[in-house]
Amino acid sequence: MTIPPERAFFSPAWRDQITGLPNRQQFFADYKPMPGAQLVMLTLAEPKHFDELMRAIGHEYAEDFTRAGALRLREAIEPDTNIYHIGNLSFAFLLPHGAMPELLQNITDIFNKPLTCGRIPVSADIALGVADCQDSDASFVLRAGIAAARDCRDSGHDWARYNRKTDTAHQRGFLLLSHLNSAIQAHDQLCLHFQPKYALKTGEPTSAEALLRWRHPVFGNISPAEFVPLAETTAHIHPLTDWVLRNAVAQAGAWAAKNIRLNTAINISPRNLTRRGFANQVAKILNCYGVDPSSIELEFTEGVLVSNDVVVLEELRALRDTGIRIALDDFGTGFANFSYITHLPADIIKIDKSFIQRICTDERAAMVVRSLIELSHKLDYSVVAEGIETAKAYDLLKSWHCNEGQGFFMSPPLDAARFAKKLNLDSVPLPLVIS
Repeated sequence: MTIPPERAFFSPAWRDQITGLPNRQQFFADYKPMPGAQLVMLTLAEPKHFDELMRAIGHEYAEDFTRAGALRLREAIEPDTNIYHIGNLSFAFLLPHGAMPELLQNITDIFNKPLTCGRIPVSADIALGVADCQDSDASFVLRAGIAAARDCRDSGHDWARYNRKTDTAHQRGFLLLSHLNSAIQAHDQLCLHFQPKYALKTGEPTSAEALLRWRHPVFGNISPAEFVPLAETTAHIHPLTDWVLRNAVAQAGAWAAKNIRLNTAINISPRNLTRRGFANQVAKILNCYGVDPSSIELEFTEGVLVSNDVVVLEELRALRDTGIRIALDDFGTGFANFSYITHLPADIIKIDKSFIQRICTDERAAMVVRSLIELSHKLDYSVVAEGIETAKAYDLLKSWHCNEGQGFFMSPPLDAARFAKKLNLDSVPLPLVIS
């Protein structure tokens, strides 16, 4: 399989050995800013999917896949248009008068036919990104094309144009991930806030949910809704979880030392359960701080149920065997349903605030929440309502015999000092941040 020759004067060092196409270095040498011109970036597959594909058919076919992709792209565009092999799975070319939708559609259509690797037909999963060529910085234009192709893959559209706003968000996400490890090691960036949960029948505080906060030295306060999902896509989630566990358990130990009966709830990523030994890790931390496992609640989102992973279920059961209580957080927003809770290895169901906040105005939402409380009680689960914001909602949930609740009506999340003051725990020492 050979690639039609490009310009004869390309230096051998600037020509890709697999495809024979000019490479990234040649692109940098050739590039000139041209108003109205556009770069088109094509990626043959998402890297993880490509790796799985090569494991299935054999890595010896990887070069065949790349060459076949280059040949297929050449079929779609003018023969005098140079194609650059930018990366293992990425190709780029420039169009002086802009990218025509008809051409992009044609490229999409011809890649619907499988590529041939050896004698094996293999489907490509292409993404097309388009970026303007007005910037004088060739590396920026190339990165913009790659960013656009990534947006194309994320959106599921046939192609995508570079969007500076989404690219900035991706860059910020990358920076946050790269800074997260140093934040875990520092003593002045991560901290825990605590939101009390109350027994609705008596109005007494029963536990405190530990909520992670990050004060970045440059970006300021960063919501956990932004950085925790990023961490969950990488191995950073494991040391981050360890930090949260150690600091939350240390605080629980400080309360226990003062003979204060207050449970501590800690949010845990489902990814933590995919590693054998997580239950042992938690048990060691509890033992280190002398904390009774029965005073700890570990909260997992519904995603923990999706895979039916044997290791996940074993770790959940091992945690419960130590005496720790397991809570299913945000119930009703994801994959869980009534059939799951008949055999769930958990003790507590937390009804998501999206339901709770509508029970005073939406009869259907009220009916769902009331029915879920009744069913959960019959299955021996304790029920917690999240997001209680009004006295009316509090009274309704109390009348439906919901066990516990939390929300801004009772208290927002507070730093450790303000939490202690609100609950009259002023004499309780606050443990140092543990890295």
